[in-house]
Amino acid sequence: MRVVLLGGSGFIGAHLARALLDAGDTVISYDRQPPAHAPRWPGVDYRLGDLYRPDTAELAATLADADLVYHLAWRFLPAESNHQMQADIAANLAGTVRLLETCVAQRVGRVIFFSSGGTVYGPAQAPIPETHPTEPRSSHAVIKLAVEKYLALFDQLHGLDYVILRPGNPFGPYQDPGRGQGVIPAFMAQAAAGLPLDVWGDGRAVRDYFYVGDLAEAARLAGRTTASRAVYNIGSGVGRSLTDVITVLERLFGRSLPVQHHPARGVDAPFNVLDITKARTILGWSPRISFEEGLRRTWAALADPDALAGR
Repeated sequence: MRVVLLGGSGFIGAHLARALLDAGDTVISYDRQPPAHAPRWPGVDYRLGDLYRPDTAELAATLADADLVYHLAWRFLPAESNHQMQADIAANLAGTVRLLETCVAQRVGRVIFFSSGGTVYGPAQAPIPETHPTEPRSSHAVIKLAVEKYLALFDQLHGLDYVILRPGNPFGPYQDPGRGQGVIPAFMAQAAAGLPLDVWGDGRAVRDYFYVGDLAEAARLAGRTTASRAVYNIGSGVGRSLTDVITVLERLFGRSLPVQHHPARGVDAPFNVLDITKARTILGWSPRISFEEGLRRTWAALADPDALAGR
């Protein structure tokens, strides 16, 4: 298949590109910049361009007759989006609508959108199914949900096929520890530098951490499923608090890791663990890499960026 990755130079895009190459697909990465923290895979056609520029001629040429388009490109992190709402709307919402219009014009076969299982749901105390009420706490999450609705609308109006993935908290090699998103590589970088680990809140917030390679495989399967026009949670189905994460990291580093607590942030829900039954049943997908093995691979990549270049 001819596959376009929008945001293919990023953390998730790098792993997805590798999975698609291994499956025999023709892979085109479209991003504002070349890979900075991830390998540049031989066989990927890397193209530079800005998805969110109003002039879509360059993007249209890239999307022409694509079988699959994976939409991973996004500006503004959840924590910063509430302070830049108008810019968030202009870039991510208006930009994605232009993208969908271009997909229709270029006869794209299917769009696979990376939404956010970690931010769109309301407070919960049990694994969260896709049918759980949504209660976004950030502009980031509001716009993710709006894009989900626009995908359904473009299907109704134009027959544009789609799949929506709602990942939990993926982690793994090639994740930038300085980006401000991704607590595990940030903790590892701080520990390696002999610094205390920055914890927002009391450390009891529970998240669904899972290895990014498993997310890439779920996305690959989503491109091939006959059960499209659907939403799928992707995660481990297991909750771990920040304190739990630190305990496992202390075993990995072989020493106690000091912690520095900061006030909790309003955008952070106290509990987020996803019910992944639907993805298991319909996509035939299950996470394969254990949390501990995922941490080992992540640390190996941070300590030696070339260590996992072939994985």
